[in-house]
Amino acid sequence: MSSTVQDIIANTDQTQIVGSALAFLAIPVAYYYLSCSKRSRPPRQRRLSFTSVGLGIGSFPPESNVKEPIINVAVYFDDDPPTADAVAELVVRPLLAYTRLSEVPDLTNRTTRPSRHGGVRPLDLVRELTIKGDDTLTNKTIVEHCQDTLGAGRDDLPWWEVLVISNAGPGSSAAVIRIHHVIGDGLALVAAFEKFLTDVNGASIQSPISFKSSASGVGGGNGKTKKTKGILSTIWSLLEATGHVLTLGATKYDDDTVFSKMNHAKMKHSGKREAVIFPTVPLDFIKKLKTAAKVSVNDLLMTAVSEAIHNYCLAQEDPLLAERGSSIQCRALLPVGFPRSAEGLNSPVTAMRNIWCMVSCDLGVGHVDIEDRLRHVHSKTQEMKEKPRAYMQLKVQNNFGPYVPTSVGQKTVFDTFSRHSLVLTNVPGPSVVCMFAGKPAKSVQLFFDNLLTQVDLLSYAGQVYGNMIFDADQLPDSNIFGRLYAGALVELANRLSIAVPPEVQKAATA
Repeated sequence: MSSTVQDIIANTDQTQIVGSALAFLAIPVAYYYLSCSKRSRPPRQRRLSFTSVGLGIGSFPPESNVKEPIINVAVYFDDDPPTADAVAELVVRPLLAYTRLSEVPDLTNRTTRPSRHGGVRPLDLVRELTIKGDDTLTNKTIVEHCQDTLGAGRDDLPWWEVLVISNAGPGSSAAVIRIHHVIGDGLALVAAFEKFLTDVNGASIQSPISFKSSASGVGGGNGKTKKTKGILSTIWSLLEATGHVLTLGATKYDDDTVFSKMNHAKMKHSGKREAVIFPTVPLDFIKKLKTAAKVSVNDLLMTAVSEAIHNYCLAQEDPLLAERGSSIQCRALLPVGFPRSAEGLNSPVTAMRNIWCMVSCDLGVGHVDIEDRLRHVHSKTQEMKEKPRAYMQLKVQNNFGPYVPTSVGQKTVFDTFSRHSLVLTNVPGPSVVCMFAGKPAKSVQLFFDNLLTQVDLLSYAGQVYGNMIFDADQLPDSNIFGRLYAGALVELANRLSIAVPPEVQKAATA
């Protein structure tokens, strides 16, 4: 999503924001801009941001029963997984060079501290399991361990680990890097992973994600010249964005479709989670669709998810589809990570950060025609790029948040999430096969257990992988989602006269 943020920044004249707009508004967000400096400074340990502390304490009210926010990156192998010693030396040790990955969060003082054990041994952060079964069992095991605690009470270790799952049956083995979100966001972790990942020839890997900030306010995702906004236009954009941010948790709940019915004012995490693994799709197929439709990869994948939800509701004979039609409200929260400087990312002291926020986006689930759905999604993502809502969301949460009681902040997050239907992420990964602790990684998945249903999409080595984690009691016949997702891509391809790969066609009819 970084290109989205760059477009947002590119459409907002930074000098005008600092010099005129925020001075006029006179809100605490001005603190951020006035405190920014271009001068070079030696790296120093950052205090944990309000976002990081909130993730460590818990973003939701205790009664919602949401567990720790843990990022689970699963790497799969054709044969035996790497040994614990290999993982400790080739994966854990390089990551321990980062301050937040080698120390323990001190949430009270908004910092990190050394473990009371002194130096952390790499093997302390490796855990092993043995199972016997097929790929379904491997993924079921990963999901079952998604919420294993990494926080306080874990013998004062840093809040992360690598879980190595050895499958003695016909299924794949896996290694799961499990990192508490208090340590950093996806962009920070991708940059850190580059330090130990190599291709099969030993060459270093570079992520396709652009980390560099566009400090001058020019550039962005598509290379087109952007029109500079005037002062009054900038002021209005900031006012509108701030109002949107402050009222998002009081907006109408998403419509009560069979997909969204569990989302309401008293929703709780049931503790029961299942995952549907989406069919693997060639990335070049997605790019051909993108080019033919003249939209982004994000637009294509979001449309496929929206079409899958629509067709799931049809299969469940949901009466709201006929009653409300295209006016159905079904929104996703999209995590948006902000770009950061190369200097910050290259410093083990400052690299791990949480510079991200959630942005609301309606998916157009009620549309009957998939091309209408694609146009709707594209218009919404363009709106995200043109309006500084994500930018203001980040500033409000980090600059207003510290001044409100924890319970109020948690209630605000809950109110925002419970009004939406899902969280949806799409992360571009390495374009070639990577070596993980001496073993080639054949495929990957990203798992995140949230209050809401969560869809995580991740590209790797020319393929797009994906899954959906959801409340096991709330979505009957959920196994059809993978077929519906593939079917949506086939339908788009037919409309755009793009050849469908045989494996995708097969997945759409399985």
